[in-house]
Amino acid sequence: MYDWLLSTLSTSAITTFLLVVLGWLGRNLIKNRLKASVQHEFDEKLETLRADLRKSEEAFKADLRAKEAQIATLQSGALTVLASRQAALDKRRLDAIDQLWAGIDALVPLKMAAMSMATIKFDASLKLASEDPKVRDLFAKLPGNVDLKTFPKVEVHKSRPFVSEIAWALFSSYQAIVGYAAAQLQLLKVGLNVPDLLNAEHVSKLAKSVLPHYADYIDTFGSAGYYNMLEPLEAELLKELRRMMRGEESDKASVEQAARIMKEVEIVNEAISKCPTT
Repeated sequence: MYDWLLSTLSTSAITTFLLVVLGWLGRNLIKNRLKASVQHEFDEKLETLRADLRKSEEAFKADLRAKEAQIATLQSGALTVLASRQAALDKRRLDAIDQLWAGIDALVPLKMAAMSMATIKFDASLKLASEDPKVRDLFAKLPGNVDLKTFPKVEVHKSRPFVSEIAWALFSSYQAIVGYAAAQLQLLKVGLNVPDLLNAEHVSKLAKSVLPHYADYIDTFGSAGYYNMLEPLEAELLKELRRMMRGEESDKASVEQAARIMKEVEIVNEAISKCPTT
């Protein structure tokens, strides 16, 4: 009886122990499976999230590249337009420079008048011409004897917007000075003894405003010295045109000088316009 009880208890203990072990193993197995399941689900969600982020990132990058391309296209287009405009402006400027210098060549007949007047005492000669037809005929045969009313107009005005203020002023002063000489010769030719019609003081101021370092020379020789000023004046104009071709901007001093010159040019041109024709 005792042995049976002992045997029964031992069997019961072993069974209980086994049940406990099996319960613990079962719990751990379930726990591990649940943990694995949760981890798997978490990993799947994490991978899905990562995939969504990658897609969003790629979409953002693609959109950014597209916008960068648009900006580059706009910038390229704007630069192309600016470059085209600058190229067109540069061409117009070069054409204007050619046109202005061609104007100097067109004024050669008037320059010849200045050369003729360089050897003539104007006031005394004008008195003689008014009294003697032979003297008038003599002056009519001198180089540079042109009628300012019919002399071909030098077409340079279209160049004005594309040249510097001082370049235009230098050309205008050159034209006025040789025009003044031609007007003097015209008075000698017709024998009109009205020397005040061409006020020497006005052209003297003009010449000094253009070439200030020639002031003493102008005071000494008067209108007879203007011919010798034409080459230095051409040199100044050529220097300015070359400066323009280098793309250099005018300084304040040259702009102010140009304004002073143009003021004197207008006065001289007004006097020339009153000169009688043949």
